[in-house]
Amino acid sequence: MPHIHVLSGPGAALRRLVSGELEKLASIGYEDIRRQEGGDWTSLLTENRGRGLFGDRSAILVEDADKLGALPKQLATMLEPPDADVTILLVCKPDGPAVIPKEFMSLCAFTKATEPSPWSRERDDMVYAESKRHGVSVSKGAVALLKEMFDDTGELSAESAKVASICSMRGDREISASMVEEFCLSDGSRNLLKLLDGMCSGSVAESRACLGELSRHSEIMPLLSALHNRFRIAMYFSMFQNEKKSFATALGAKDYASRLADGAARFYGAGKLRDFVTGLIKIAANERTGQGASWRDLDLLVIDLMSGLK
Repeated sequence: MPHIHVLSGPGAALRRLVSGELEKLASIGYEDIRRQEGGDWTSLLTENRGRGLFGDRSAILVEDADKLGALPKQLATMLEPPDADVTILLVCKPDGPAVIPKEFMSLCAFTKATEPSPWSRERDDMVYAESKRHGVSVSKGAVALLKEMFDDTGELSAESAKVASICSMRGDREISASMVEEFCLSDGSRNLLKLLDGMCSGSVAESRACLGELSRHSEIMPLLSALHNRFRIAMYFSMFQNEKKSFATALGAKDYASRLADGAARFYGAGKLRDFVTGLIKIAANERTGQGASWRDLDLLVIDLMSGLK
């Protein structure tokens, strides 16, 4: 009889959780690991009662398990504890319907992936942990740049480890922001950094050129996220000029991002920045609801923001 393990969480964090759980099962003898789509509770449990064809222990990964609905009461007697020869991994949305009724939860295992907030202390700790592991320190500017460029925690950890390893092998004692630019940023990321800094400093020509390159070679959602992270700081700075330090702390903005956001606040003013940030949110919402995020809309938004500059 199978054991049920429910995995849930937000997108990127859930993917890492699933990958890690599959690796864990493989390491403890689950030789037959396969995916199963569709079906219902009856077929899922009855067809996976015995050992796998290619090994003594097997694991079945079920994506979009929310579609199964709730586990029927009459099938609950088929479940086994975690050391069963067959483990069924159910991948569920964190806000989806419960597939295991409360009265049967004790028969199953549950793991929920969590994603640290974009500017949380946990993300700082990830960068510091990788530098410490490689025996080097890391500057505040480097931490701020890594966090700004890599929203996904998996990418943040991997890029932090990469630059820390290079720094250690070169004999350097500290990771600087310039090292992050040199070793972690692809051409697309370099254009993104130039766009962010160019818009904050009012460099119209450079900003337009970088946006054009990004529209040809990059995805729009990471760009929207980076623009929102930077310009929401500028918006709050422009609206609450006497509380800049409080908002910088609340948003986790470090010296580098705060300094450039402060410049943007002076260049554009509260009204323009509010319209720009709300415009970014609208474009991102269109993408998430399936209406499609438009590069043309973003282009017009940037033009409108910078139209008052010479």
